[in-house]
Amino acid sequence: MNEYSSPSSTINLPPVESAEHLSKKDALVRIEKVTKSFGQKIALKDISFSVPSGQICGLLGPNGAGKTTLFRLLMGILRASRGLLLIDGNDAFEKRVDVKRLIGFLPDEPVFYSYLSGREILELSAAMHGLDVGRTMMRIAPLIVKLRLAEDINNYAEDYSRGMKKKLGLLLAMLHEPKLLILDEPTNGLDVESTHLFYDLIKEESRSGKTILFSTHLMDHVTKLCSHAIIINEGEVVAKGSLDELKSEYGASLDLEEIFLKLTARPLQS
Repeated sequence: MNEYSSPSSTINLPPVESAEHLSKKDALVRIEKVTKSFGQKIALKDISFSVPSGQICGLLGPNGAGKTTLFRLLMGILRASRGLLLIDGNDAFEKRVDVKRLIGFLPDEPVFYSYLSGREILELSAAMHGLDVGRTMMRIAPLIVKLRLAEDINNYAEDYSRGMKKKLGLLLAMLHEPKLLILDEPTNGLDVESTHLFYDLIKEESRSGKTILFSTHLMDHVTKLCSHAIIINEGEVVAKGSLDELKSEYGASLDLEEIFLKLTARPLQS
């Protein structure tokens, strides 16, 4: 298994552009001055950023920073209190049915019907997307093998390990060939080998033109996979841009983890 290498040497991404100067047509995801409140609690406050088309972007933040709320807004599950969220020019809430055709989503904890096998779940999802089930299963058969699920695909998904559920969840997210993959902590529960398999597949998807936004607490994965990163803390965007831009702004001698800690560390209680 090859070690990860930097996006510029292996992923063949489009040229990295400044996040601040991306034109609207260049961004598959565009978020402008979005606030989300739950009663008196403000989960997200006036956040703005873009995700360049065809890029892999890491979403970073401490627990409770607002990452899950942001994903639910992008999926059209929640409506912003104010502001604009666009996916390929479509309002994420007002056109949520159309938007869901554009997005493949992997939650941190995938949940499946307990009485269906992995194969049956994939077939059911294909049918719900209006896809030809037989052709779809033939198309994803190599992915099932690549993710080492072939021996268990006919077993009840309820009996899968957490890592196997993550792999099945990724297959479901990719089933309808969406333009955008949103992955919430995708490697939680995966062993080292499965993590490599997982990210090899993500890199392949990026090379094919997919845009990928994923959250993680593992800074080295962002450094090795991503062209861009967004850091949120207490519901606000505290940094955004290409990895080179972040290092230029916050210190060329700092690595991403040090930048993250610098921007999100809470003062010690006296």
